[in-house]
Amino acid sequence: MQIREVTAAEARALTTKKVAMDRPTRIFLIICLAAFCSSFVVQTAFQFLGAEISVWGGNPGWQREIAFWNVGAAIIVFLTLRLGEPRLAIAVVTGCTVLFFLLGTNHLFAFIANPKAQFHWPPLVLNYIGLIFGVRVLLAFRQRKQ
Repeated sequence: MQIREVTAAEARALTTKKVAMDRPTRIFLIICLAAFCSSFVVQTAFQFLGAEISVWGGNPGWQREIAFWNVGAAIIVFLTLRLGEPRLAIAVVTGCTVLFFLLGTNHLFAFIANPKAQFHWPPLVLNYIGLIFGVRVLLAFRQRKQ
């Protein structure tokens, strides 16, 4: 048996095994992208909702800052979808899942403080749905990895 040197192209092909992002992960990230974009719109175009029907009241400066964070998060998710790299996607899914938990819990506390503050129940429900979906994606990834 002869041993030959591996060319640079062959070495790259061996080390850059491309694995496609699975469908549930892609769907979850698309939902996250939609959530960040819609939150940007709410925090910029509909700031009066925060002032009128939330426990927190309105503050245009803080609401704009939240909107800017949504732009940054949306760019991260968008680029993750474009790259299609599964390991990066799972890292972003983890971050988004934690964010859904924290945001949902924040709205839960506000809703408990004043159940008549109607602004809080839709994001409470939507964030916890995102949390459940994210946990399912992460558990499925963990099972595939074992």
